[in-house]
Amino acid sequence: MKSFFLEKLPDHVSAGGKLFLIKTDFRSWLAFSRTLSEKESVIDDVDFIYADEIPSRELKKEAFDALLEFYQPKTDLPRPTGKSEKVLDYVIDSQLIFCAFLEQYGIDLTATDETGHFIQMHWHKFLALLSGLHNTKLNEVMSWRCWDGDTKTEYGKEMQRLRVAWELPTESEKRQKDDLAAYEKLFK
Repeated sequence: MKSFFLEKLPDHVSAGGKLFLIKTDFRSWLAFSRTLSEKESVIDDVDFIYADEIPSRELKKEAFDALLEFYQPKTDLPRPTGKSEKVLDYVIDSQLIFCAFLEQYGIDLTATDETGHFIQMHWHKFLALLSGLHNTKLNEVMSWRCWDGDTKTEYGKEMQRLRVAWELPTESEKRQKDDLAAYEKLFK
């Protein structure tokens, strides 16, 4: 793991011994995340993340793997526990993320500069700040989503109710919703 303080945050990926400059703003990587979740084969659908040159067909797979490493950088802690339940969705939880950053850090993720352009934040900085959040509604919701305790007590029943109420849709539910929307478009 690289030191967050001692090294410049990365702005490129490597493939075939060649460096490819990438967009590092968190908004680009939220779009990358959405592309990963919406499509089955995405290697050719993430060219928007490159800031300059796009890798050749021969280097696409290696470059894509490097993009995935950038997107989900390896960390020493926390150690894997075997459980990998999804408790956060960047799109569905965008309002909670916005509120948490504003409440905890005073950072308005929608802020613009004098020219009207969004203020940039590196993806790895965004991830570090996201992981440091505590005592926010977002943290509460995430804890409800991963709760799996006893439902015999009143507390357990309430926690189960909250878990169900805040549960993220499954991939099949998302596909059904997308299919229904596409079907409805046919008749408009």
